[in-house]
Amino acid sequence: MRWSVLASGATWVVVAGFLSACASTPGPTPEQRAAMAPISFNEIPGWADDRHGEALAAFRRSCPKLTTGPETKIVTDGGEKTITPAEWQRICDSAAAVKAGDARAARSFFEDNFRPLVVQTPGKFTGYFEPELRGSKAPSRLFTVPVYRKPADLTDKPYYTRAEIESGVLKGKGLEIAWVQDLVGLFEVQVQGSGRIQLAEGGTMTLGYDGTNNRPYTAVGAVLVEMGVMKKEDATWPAIRDWMKRNPQQARDVMRRNERYVFFKDTRTSAPIGAEGVVLTAQRSMAVDPTFTPYGTPIWIDTKRPVIRKPGTNEPYRRLMVAQDTGAAIKGPARGDVFFGAGPQAAEWAGRMVGDGRAIVLVPNKG
Repeated sequence: MRWSVLASGATWVVVAGFLSACASTPGPTPEQRAAMAPISFNEIPGWADDRHGEALAAFRRSCPKLTTGPETKIVTDGGEKTITPAEWQRICDSAAAVKAGDARAARSFFEDNFRPLVVQTPGKFTGYFEPELRGSKAPSRLFTVPVYRKPADLTDKPYYTRAEIESGVLKGKGLEIAWVQDLVGLFEVQVQGSGRIQLAEGGTMTLGYDGTNNRPYTAVGAVLVEMGVMKKEDATWPAIRDWMKRNPQQARDVMRRNERYVFFKDTRTSAPIGAEGVVLTAQRSMAVDPTFTPYGTPIWIDTKRPVIRKPGTNEPYRRLMVAQDTGAAIKGPARGDVFFGAGPQAAEWAGRMVGDGRAIVLVPNKG
C-alpha cells in the first residue's frame, strides 16, 4: 500500500506523497473508461531500445495471481474486455517459455500476446522507493523510536491519533517489532508504505504495510507551504527531510498534523511486496489506480526522470512497467508511481520525480 501520489488536476503536485492529500474520488464512468486509442508497437518511441527481458521477469511475478484469481476486466478501445484465468494461463505459459537472456524473444512475447492502446488522458508520473533505516530488535540509548505492528483491537473505526501513539499510548502492549533512531526516518517509511531496517544485531528486517489507524492523511509538504517555510515548487521530499532534520521539534509538530499512522509487519522477504501481493521490481513495478488498470497489466510509460546530482534537470524516461502496486491517492487511468528500489539513488529519483507524459496499456490478445 502506497501513500505517494500525484493527483491529476489537483492543486498540489506530489513528490513521494508529501504534498498531496489522500482524498478518494468516484469510480470511472464507462465513457471515461473507453478513452483509449490503438497504436502499433513500431509507433512507440523507444520501444525497440527497451530491455524487455527485465519487464518480462516482473510480469512473470504476477502470473500466479493472474492465473488463479478472478476474471480480469480491462478497458479497451472497444469497451470493457474480460480476461479469464485460463487466458492468462496461456499468456503466462508463453512467458515461461522465453529463455533467460533472449532479448529478441522477450520483445516478441509482448508483441505477440498484447496489443498497445494509448490512454487519451494526459499522464502524470511520480516515483517512490524503499527507505533504509538503522535499528534494532531491542530498545537502547541509540534506538528509541518503536515500530509497531497492527494492534489486535484495531477495527475499521478511527483509532488513536499519531500524536497519541507517539506519546506512548501503545507502550507496554508488546506491539513493538523493532526500534529505530528517529521519527523522521520512520515517518518516511510510513509514507512510502514499506522499508527495511539494517539491524544492529546483524541482518535486515523488511517492513511491510500492516494497516493504519484509520485517521485522515494530511500532506506535510502542504503544511510547510501553508506555514511559509518553503514555496510549493521547492517542497520536494529531500527539501522537506532536510528541514525536518534541522528543526526536530517543529518537525514533530508538523508530522502530527498528519494523524494517519501506519503499522508494519516483518515480511521476512528480501524485497518489498506490492498491493498485488508480489515482490516489486525496481524500475519495472508501478503503482496504479486498479479501478482503471488491473494488477499484472503491462504499461508503457513515456515521461521524464530527474538526472542524478543535477537538480532541475530531467532526461527522457521510456520503458515497460507492470501494474503491481497502488496508492491511496493514485487516481485516474494515466496516473503512475514508479518503484525505484532502495538506496540513495532511488531516493533521489523518487524524491524529485514529477513528470507529465503518456501511458500505453498493453491489452491481452484473445487466444
